[in-house]
Amino acid sequence: MAKEARQISAWAAAAIAPMPIPFADIWTITPVQMLMVRAIGNIYGYKIDAKTVKEMLAVVGGGMLGQQICLALFKIGLPGAGGFGGAAFVFFWTHGIGNAAEPYFQSGMTATNEDRAAARKEGMKQAKNETPLND
Repeated sequence: MAKEARQISAWAAAAIAPMPIPFADIWTITPVQMLMVRAIGNIYGYKIDAKTVKEMLAVVGGGMLGQQICLALFKIGLPGAGGFGGAAFVFFWTHGIGNAAEPYFQSGMTATNEDRAAARKEGMKQAKNETPLND
């Protein structure tokens, strides 16, 4: 079920990414990612509050600011087309966050920051190999 939550959330976030206004997606993409982390926590039997989700995203998300800067660079550097490059980036990033949430909740919320960061990177690689965006 966690895999389905990752996939649905990654596609939803990617669909939002082409919005043409730089930095506006923090109000649309971040909530999708937060809901995904909360859903994965629920799958593993945890009642997750907003504070826990934000802490999780801060660690595995590599920082929301970093994500937003990358998206803005896509949109500013390639007006019009940049949102679509950003969509692929957001898909892989969101998938990676979901992949990191799983071992965190499987471990009873004791996985180290390094373990979660490694799981995010692995999740991004998996997403690149499993999707038609890679073709």
